[in-house]
Amino acid sequence: MSNLFLNDMKDNFIVILKEKASFPVDREQLSIDYEVDLDEQMEKYLRLLREQEKLFSLAKSEGDDISMLSSLLKLRTHAMSLSSFFDAIVEDTEVILRLDKWPELPEE
Repeated sequence: MSNLFLNDMKDNFIVILKEKASFPVDREQLSIDYEVDLDEQMEKYLRLLREQEKLFSLAKSEGDDISMLSSLLKLRTHAMSLSSFFDAIVEDTEVILRLDKWPELPEE
């Protein structure tokens, strides 16, 4: 069981999408997968990244260039997964910010 905040954020996004949209928003058109446990997904990506870093570090200490290259390629892939994970949050946040039932922000 995770103690992250991402599922709470996801649940809040769902509520706000219902409250602030003047039309139903199709979740299939959003970037976050609202059917998955985001906390578990984040922990998985971090675990995979951590495991690759350990393998990279071991290969480095042994002077094994081939294993270092292999680890770097996998490390890059896991880092890209994390980047995409956060990009989805950014994109859905932008959708929510553009909903039409928000008040105007004061200029000052």
